[in-house]
Amino acid sequence: MKRILTSLHDTNTLGLAHNSGLVARQGAYIGSGKGGSVYGQMPVPSPRHVVDFDDFLRDFNSTSNWLVTVGSDSGTPTAALLAGGIGGVLRMTTGNDGTLAADTVQMTKRVLQYQASNGDLTFETRIKISAITQAYIFVGFTDTVDAALEAPIASAASGNTLSSPATDAVGWMFDTRMSTDNWWLTGVATNVDATAQNSGYAPVAGTYEILRITLDTSGNATFYRNGTAVGTVMTGALAAGTDLTPIITVSTGAGTTAKTLDIDYVLTAMDRVA
Repeated sequence: MKRILTSLHDTNTLGLAHNSGLVARQGAYIGSGKGGSVYGQMPVPSPRHVVDFDDFLRDFNSTSNWLVTVGSDSGTPTAALLAGGIGGVLRMTTGNDGTLAADTVQMTKRVLQYQASNGDLTFETRIKISAITQAYIFVGFTDTVDAALEAPIASAASGNTLSSPATDAVGWMFDTRMSTDNWWLTGVATNVDATAQNSGYAPVAGTYEILRITLDTSGNATFYRNGTAVGTVMTGALAAGTDLTPIITVSTGAGTTAKTLDIDYVLTAMDRVA
């Protein structure tokens, strides 16, 4: 079979086979071409890339490798596949007791399988929340599986200051206890907070958005929203050699009305260790 291939980045190649099928070699990134160079780009699993893409198409409770932890709220926080969610949707439903710990639903992978030091560490998810009044969301990487129900980085409930229970974490954080109710770009490296950045954007209730983070081998992070880079490169976002897991967590915080967070997919990837 003949192939026409062209170099994209270094030794990555992409092209067409004789039947017009798409051919990728050496772990090239395949992009949809919509909205810029990042939106829609997906790393291809290969000897060069470790890639995990979860579209939530299967029985989440019995076959998934996610670990879900919920608070003690009488509203019974849950995470389950959405009935009728065509294409696969996981719905997280918070409690309604009015405390962060009790109302939280949190999930991580069951093991710590990622390090920024490998190179090209990536997290991406497509999510929407039912309402943005009195809510907390954190999506990204952290250094502990969620059995401890640890909100990695959250508002300190004073102005726009943060509290970081995690030793190492990086993520998009939305917390209505902040003075400015926007997505915040956050990180903590060996218990030292990176300089948080106000993205200037807030979630829109009932509307999907794509949130992405990429980290270089030094642990510096770049954040993207719907394919557009937001803020500036965050230096010292986390310690590059720390073992990490992807995390998604949601709570109604101080509110007493339960919220739902719908997750269309989660992508995690990094270069394979040499």
